[in-house]
Amino acid sequence: MPALFACPLLGRALLGRALPGRVRALGLAAIGGLALLAPTVAVAQSTPGVFAYKWNAAIPADMITPADILQALIWTGHIGVPDGVGEATIRKATRAWQAAKRRTATDGLPNDQAVELVSEGLKRRDEAGWAILRDDAVGFAVGIPTKLAKLAPPQADGPGMWYHADGTVTQSIGVRYGGASCKALEGIYATLVRKGDSYRTLLTDGFVIIGVSAGSQSLTRAICHAGGIIVTVTTASDDRPELQRALFAATMAGTTVYRTFNPSARPRPRIEELPPAPMDTADGHVTRPASTGTAPANVDTAGMTDRLKLVRRNGGDLRAEEIFEKAAGAVYMVKADKSIGSAVAVSESDLLTNCHVVGDKTEVTLVRDRKELKAKVVSMNINADRCVLRVEAKLPKWVGVRPYNDIKVGERALTIGTPQGLELTVAEGIVSSKRSQNDSKLIQTSAPISQGSSGGGLFDAQGELLGITTFYFKAGQNLNFAVAAEEFSRPDGQPDEAKAAGP
Repeated sequence: MPALFACPLLGRALLGRALPGRVRALGLAAIGGLALLAPTVAVAQSTPGVFAYKWNAAIPADMITPADILQALIWTGHIGVPDGVGEATIRKATRAWQAAKRRTATDGLPNDQAVELVSEGLKRRDEAGWAILRDDAVGFAVGIPTKLAKLAPPQADGPGMWYHADGTVTQSIGVRYGGASCKALEGIYATLVRKGDSYRTLLTDGFVIIGVSAGSQSLTRAICHAGGIIVTVTTASDDRPELQRALFAATMAGTTVYRTFNPSARPRPRIEELPPAPMDTADGHVTRPASTGTAPANVDTAGMTDRLKLVRRNGGDLRAEEIFEKAAGAVYMVKADKSIGSAVAVSESDLLTNCHVVGDKTEVTLVRDRKELKAKVVSMNINADRCVLRVEAKLPKWVGVRPYNDIKVGERALTIGTPQGLELTVAEGIVSSKRSQNDSKLIQTSAPISQGSSGGGLFDAQGELLGITTFYFKAGQNLNFAVAAEEFSRPDGQPDEAKAAGP
């Protein structure tokens, strides 16, 4: 447990209102009687336990940290205050989450499970309206459930200050200025413990007590440091035990003291809202038609081809009309029974598209300039949504493929496809981010993708192919995704016919 952190208070009322008896007994005046130390500046800390994501789209698995996993396990109720945060606790909690999801227990979370767990944790956090109460003038930050408690103005109390939030849960933070002897807190702790406490412990920097009363529980956390003392009390109803457990653990992990308290400063508390939980494919907000079934026995299952050419960026940007003129000739409309999408030619014979466009068909129709051309599905990776089409006739135009590691966030990007069944529609944006999902590399773009654009091309400013446009979020702006085109490249150069499944 960090040495310089306090926990938000969910349960009590303000100075003139009813505080838990043990907190009234503690009081800031009582704290003032502790032996003083010479104040020193506390080490600055960033606010922990807040999922400091700045994106509103799918969580990139490669950016999830162990701290994020810990916080997700807290918010999903798999780690509580008494459990601690050791490696064994995290491993046990992770396997408990996997068991609840009917997943096989593993030593480490696969990427897709890590994304799912963190997404779930963020959604639980959002249900409480978790935000950061920060007072830079005084020098602390704490987590606060804004959907469950309303913050009142701070009130002075002798040599300190109280901050209170009331609602279905209550939260209070008491700040006492000046250094204090941590050892002296042991006496305070002794006066506050009760026989019925569900949890209590002395720590090197203070103590933690979870007290039980009729229909609710209260978490009290006292912390001393060179700049003063913070006491936090959080009270939540027993009606929602999972929320209560998560709030207690989150408040323990969500408070920070980042400098010596300033007793002469005028309090200036402010609420910092956190980014909302990102929408992902499990939300039902994503327009990504499912690719189902299995590949036919005579179709390769890699979703790759050795006939595309990787081309690194070289030279200046073209104008939008020049990009369209160069790349549009490689984009075709795809008809697969009642499904309509797009495909992009990457050689004189092969085209890339999404498997949810072709469905269970082994042959589709390509349409361009009102002319139709038959194409066979020669490679199909349903899980990754990558399908390769092949024609017998020589295609007149095709494009090169940019390596994924050569693509830069912020560079221009254009989509060319057949939205709503229209031929060759172009839209411009930028590469917003590079992500991964289910071990597939994705490119997020602000260039619009709409229904019928699946299988179309996301091109760079030189007309080379960045990715195959795959899905977008209905509820989000600029949340559009393409499978990186390099994912279709067969790394060993072995022809796909040699890897066809079946006899």
